[in-house]
Amino acid sequence: MRDPEHDSVSHARLYILGALMIGAMLLILARLWQVQLQHGSEHSRATMRQSVRPIRLNAIRGRMYAAGGEVLVDNRALFDAVYHLAEMRQPGKSSNTVRHILAQTRLLAARLGRPLRLTEEEIKRHLRVLPALPLTVFSGLTDREQAILAEMTPPLAGLEISTRAERQYPRPGVASHVLGHTGRQQPESTAEMSQYLRFYARPELRGWAGLERQYDAELAGVAGSRLVRVSALGYVHDEIGTAIPPQNGYDLVLTLDLRAQMAAERVLDAPEYQGALVLVEVNTGAVLAMASVPGFDLSRVDSAQRDSAYYSALLNDKERKPLLNRAMNTYTPGSILKPLVALVALDAGVLQPEAIYDCVGAYPLGPGSSVRCWNRTGHGPLDLVRGIEGSCNPYFIAAGMAAGLDRIGPMLAGAGIGVRPGLDLPPQQPERAEFGICPSREYLLERSHGRRKWIAADTAFLSIGQGVIGITPMHAALYTAAIANGGSVYRPFLVRSVRRADGREVRAAVPVIDSRLPVQAEHLALVRQGMVEVVNGVKGTGRNAHNSAISLAGKTGTAEVEAGEDRHHDTWFIGFGPLENPRYALAVLVEHGESGGRTAALLAGRFFEHWLGPGRPDAEPDAEPEGEPEGE
Repeated sequence: MRDPEHDSVSHARLYILGALMIGAMLLILARLWQVQLQHGSEHSRATMRQSVRPIRLNAIRGRMYAAGGEVLVDNRALFDAVYHLAEMRQPGKSSNTVRHILAQTRLLAARLGRPLRLTEEEIKRHLRVLPALPLTVFSGLTDREQAILAEMTPPLAGLEISTRAERQYPRPGVASHVLGHTGRQQPESTAEMSQYLRFYARPELRGWAGLERQYDAELAGVAGSRLVRVSALGYVHDEIGTAIPPQNGYDLVLTLDLRAQMAAERVLDAPEYQGALVLVEVNTGAVLAMASVPGFDLSRVDSAQRDSAYYSALLNDKERKPLLNRAMNTYTPGSILKPLVALVALDAGVLQPEAIYDCVGAYPLGPGSSVRCWNRTGHGPLDLVRGIEGSCNPYFIAAGMAAGLDRIGPMLAGAGIGVRPGLDLPPQQPERAEFGICPSREYLLERSHGRRKWIAADTAFLSIGQGVIGITPMHAALYTAAIANGGSVYRPFLVRSVRRADGREVRAAVPVIDSRLPVQAEHLALVRQGMVEVVNGVKGTGRNAHNSAISLAGKTGTAEVEAGEDRHHDTWFIGFGPLENPRYALAVLVEHGESGGRTAALLAGRFFEHWLGPGRPDAEPDAEPEGEPEGE
C-alpha cells in the first residue's frame, strides 16, 4: 500500500530539482545572451585581433650627397638565408620541429662551407617570441652562395633568400665624424607602433651618431605594413588585403665640398698630427669642410659590417681619441685671439692704430714678474698692423690691460665664444666641451669654487689667448668669417637641403646671423690689414700659409697648455680669402705642434694648394718650404 506522505515528499523533491535545473538553464541562457548579443561585437574584435596581425615593413633610409652631387652615404642590398617556420613545423612535439630545423641548417652549412652558428636555444626562443617573422640563418650571402641556395629552395620547405638594405660608404674614411653611423634596433614604442606586437616588427636602422642621428626622422622614412592571418601559436597562414608599402626616407644634400673635405683630411693625415680643419663660407656659415684627425672607417663601425675588435680599439684609444670630433672640442686659442683683442681696444679708444709701442721682449706685471714675448730680444717699435703681423705679446697685453675684462668679455660673447655653435650635429660627450669658455669674474669664481678672484695677470694672459679662455675650431672659423664679412657671426650648417628620392626639395637651409661683433667698419679694416701682413709681410708669422692657389689673410697662434711632463703646444692658424672678395674662412688646429707658423700655417697653405691649386688630394706631399718664420 502506497504511503501518501512519502509520495508527496518525492513530488516535492522532483519539483525542487526541476526548478533548480530550469534556473540553471535560465542562467546559462542569460549568460549566452550577454556574451553573444550584448558583448558579441567586442569578442569578435578580440578574436580578430588574435587571428589577424599587422606586420611592419621597414622603409629604406635616405642617402647623403656632397655639395657637388657625389654620393657619401648610400644603401646596398644584402642577401640572407631565412626560414619561414610555419612551413617547417613537424608533427608531434615542438622539439621535433627544433630538431628538423637544426638538421636542415647543418645541411645548408655543409653546402655553403660555413660554420654552424645557429643553436637549439636560439630556435626555441624564436619559436616562442617571434614565430610570425622569418628566422635569419646565414647573413650576407655571396653570389656563389645564393646560387647554391637557389638550387635547394624548392625541395627545402621554408627556405627563402631575403633581401635587406644596409648603409654603404663609397668613401668609408671621409667625413666620418660628420656623417655618423647607424645601428639596428627594435622600433620604439610610439602611437604608430601601438598597432604592432613587438614580435611583428623587425629591427630597423636608426641613426646613432653624426648627421645620421641629427636627421634620423628625415632619413628613416615611414614604415609600411601588411596584414596576415596567424594561428593561435602565431604562425602565418595567409596574407589579407593589399600591403601598404613603406615611404622611403628623404635624401640630404650637404654643404661639404668633397674635394675640400678630402684635401683637409689629406694634409692632416700624418702619424704625428692630431687636430682639425674647419672651412666655412664667409657670407652664409655653410660648412665646406670639417675634418678631424685621427678619424675612422665608417664601413667597419656601422651595423652591417661592425668589426667589434676595430670598434673596441677606437673606444679604448685614450691617447689619440679617434672618435672625438676635434672640430667641436675646446682648446686654448693662443694668439689667434689677438685680432678680437685689437678690435676691443680700438673700439674702446685705448689703442690708436698709428701709436707706437716699443717691445723689449717682455711685459712687466709687477716687481719680479713679467710675461715674455715669443721674440725674446723684442720686436722694437710697432704700430697696430706690425703688432698683428709679428704677433707681439707685450703689444697686445698693453692693449688688453687698457681695455679691461669688462670690455673684452662682450666682444668674445659677440663672437659666439661660450655658446655651443648652432651646428646641425648632435652634441658629443661631454657636451660642455663644445661651448668654449667665455671669461668672466663669475666664471673664475665658480670654477675655483670661490677660492680665486680675477686679477690683473688674468687679463694680461687673456689678451694673448692664454689662461681663462677656450674656443673650438668651429668658433675660430666663424669669428674669422665675421672679421672678413663686416662683423656677422653666422650659424654654421651642414645640410643645404632635404629632398625626396625623385629630387623634389622638401626644405632648404637659410643663412642665419646668430650675433654680431660689436665693432666699427674702419676698425675691422685695420685688423684685416694686419692679418694680410701675417701671411704676406716680410716678418709675418704666417708666411707658410702663402700659396699659389688663393690670396690669404690670417693669424697664427701657439698656445702653451698643461704642465710638467704633459706641457705642450696646441698650434693654430685662422685665415680668410681671397683678399679681393673673401669667400672662405678657415681654422686649423694641431695638437702637440711646434708653432702656429711652422705647423698650422704650413698645413693651411698645403690645404689650399690641394683643394684649389694644381695639387689634388691624391698628389705627392709638398716639399718643406724654405725660410720658415720663427715663433708663432
